[in-house]
Amino acid sequence: MLRGSWRQLWLFLLLLLLLLLLPGAPEPRGTSRPWEGTDEPGSAWAWPGLQRLQEQLRAAGALSKRYWTLFSCQVWPDDCDEDEEAAARPLGWRLPLLGQRYLDLLTTWYCSFQDCCPSGDCRISNNFTGLEWDLNVRLHGQHLVRQLVLRTVRGYLETPQPDKALALSFHGWSGTGKNFVARMLVENLYRDGLMSDCVRMFIATFHFPHHKYVDLYKEQLMGQIRETQQLCHQTLFIFDEAEKLHPGLLEVLGPHLERRAPEGHRAKFAWTIFLFLSNLRGDIISEVVLKLLKAGWSREEITMEHLEPHLQAEIVETTDNGFGHSRLVKEKLIDYFIPFLPLEYRHVRLCARDAFLSQELLYTEETLDEIAQMMVYVPKEEQLFSSQGCKSISQRINYFLS
Repeated sequence: MLRGSWRQLWLFLLLLLLLLLLPGAPEPRGTSRPWEGTDEPGSAWAWPGLQRLQEQLRAAGALSKRYWTLFSCQVWPDDCDEDEEAAARPLGWRLPLLGQRYLDLLTTWYCSFQDCCPSGDCRISNNFTGLEWDLNVRLHGQHLVRQLVLRTVRGYLETPQPDKALALSFHGWSGTGKNFVARMLVENLYRDGLMSDCVRMFIATFHFPHHKYVDLYKEQLMGQIRETQQLCHQTLFIFDEAEKLHPGLLEVLGPHLERRAPEGHRAKFAWTIFLFLSNLRGDIISEVVLKLLKAGWSREEITMEHLEPHLQAEIVETTDNGFGHSRLVKEKLIDYFIPFLPLEYRHVRLCARDAFLSQELLYTEETLDEIAQMMVYVPKEEQLFSSQGCKSISQRINYFLS
């Protein structure tokens, strides 16, 4: 998008005005106010005061230029020169006045009446750098998830014209991070997270609790999917407890996961991601991992080839729910079955540490050990995997604080 000189001028003036009028405007290092540093009243300090004022205005002007560069790079990234953006963020520089929040507010205000975002929708952020950081730093013990989720989601959203929705099915024991990763995706792909108009989350036992109302649920679900896709060209639908979804609901999702012909409305509804979260066959994942560990493999050497075929085959053979027998599985409409490995003692300690840090609480290594030792580990002989993962860590911390 071309930026007219008029647009640059009034936005630059707006930023400069905010810098000069709001409290906290920067002063050149080593200078004092006009009424400080002199013993003589009146005109005796008028000339030095004027010099200082000029220096302050020059400093404010330079700072406002940095704000303008950051703002323009945020609003029109396609026109942003990397050297310019780097110059606006020299080593150790921070936003001392407006702050990033003020910059975001200004961007959102401008975007409310001007199509300025690279995605065409300011609700969509697609912060892949942030997603990568979250997966690498905040997620513990899930190297397969870390490798696959970022590559798959980024590759899909950067495809100019995808011919189908992306469908990912997360499987593993409770507390291994399935909801955690889903939340990471939401928070990094959309500015408003779960509050975004482009995101819908369904919990099977909460949103669709009674099988006798399945026809009503089907109508409501299709209406919500259609409404969300009309609002946003990049949408995300999350189905928690997917193994408890009624077969009828799974069947109506089929057309949304099929490959689309080149013609039609693909340009309008180009990107759709379906996430299915399930505890289904977490036992199979644990059995395969335990077998590999006993055979001398390290945890980090385990690959998708070791797990996905077993996982998919066991899901198909499951008889106590309709997920494995749905057309989503039988017709291979789900792109990846992603296994979440059972967590070990060392991962539970890391979860405990993160819980303390998130609450800004002090902890000791001994405290982390005590919390980790309070968890139940299986199998009975090996005592290797936490049966609940990291799910009840916060309650353990409350026990130590009480």
